[in-house]
Amino acid sequence: MNKHGGYQGENKEMLDFSVNINPLGIPAGIREKLIAGIDELVKYPEISGVSAIEKIANDLAVLPENIILGNGAIELIYLFARSMGPGKALIVQPTFNEYERALKLYGWEVVHHVVTEQDGFIINPEALAAVIKNEKPQAVFLCNPNNPTGRVHSNGFIREMLEHSAPEINWFLDESFMDFSEESGSLLLVKEAKPSVFILKSLTKFYALPGLRIGYGVGVAPMIKKMEHFKEPWTINALGLIAATAVYDEKDYAAKTKTYIKGEAQRVFEALSQIKTLKVYKSDTDFHLCRLLTGTAAELQMALEKEGMSLRTCEDFIGLDKSYFRIAIKKEADNTKLLTFLKNWRN
Repeated sequence: MNKHGGYQGENKEMLDFSVNINPLGIPAGIREKLIAGIDELVKYPEISGVSAIEKIANDLAVLPENIILGNGAIELIYLFARSMGPGKALIVQPTFNEYERALKLYGWEVVHHVVTEQDGFIINPEALAAVIKNEKPQAVFLCNPNNPTGRVHSNGFIREMLEHSAPEINWFLDESFMDFSEESGSLLLVKEAKPSVFILKSLTKFYALPGLRIGYGVGVAPMIKKMEHFKEPWTINALGLIAATAVYDEKDYAAKTKTYIKGEAQRVFEALSQIKTLKVYKSDTDFHLCRLLTGTAAELQMALEKEGMSLRTCEDFIGLDKSYFRIAIKKEADNTKLLTFLKNWRN
């Protein structure tokens, strides 16, 4: 069974393509702030992270009451399920499986709308609208850009979906990988005080800080207040709060990352497209979904690990099978090593 956090075996030097973390590493400015802030560990951090909330709110041009911090984005998935339900939730699949786990843990009924390979893993708005009309869910979960398919839907598409669905439906929009894409995300919907939108953001992937576990959510004040009511105190540590106040100051790092990911992802996509033993799907973020034309991803994984590499098999995603796998964009030389292996495997 797949587990979060990437490869967990004995090889400490494993080149792990299963984790979608910025290959440029921790921004220098954040690294300096974390080192300088080590003495903060002798003090209790702010209970709810008010200073970080105020800084992020200022960076996003929203009010502090529109922001809630989480111990990684994952905490906020469970907090949303705990505080906003139970009810019926519709999940657009294939996607991150923690949504369903969190919802069922807190008594939600879960239904699925599966987007297929034949559709290019792109949502048909009419089909989704018909399912929403028929199922009448209290919440819709949509990962955008989607994990593991990498497809992103525009702000205009999201707005259209909201306008053609019942206003009382809560839309949970997971934008953890949005910073890697060319899209701007759905923040404007919150600024317009749309009552039914919650946007999830991760600060660990784009800024290469998974060990700090820091993320945040954006929504209208009543929704955020309700979630805060169910939230445990002190879920964010002192170093996490330092990083959260600093990430959006790293504008040069962000620009450099976007340039690198755009170019390298295209190079990898073109190289994968030339490999006759697999099919690669268009991605709008920092990873690619692939499908083996013969054999299973587990067999590929076993062969790869012997060469010191690992990937994400995708048999546990609804709508995918044992032939699918996902690979992240790493440094150029690392990507080339993987591409060379894939080109020669079973050829």
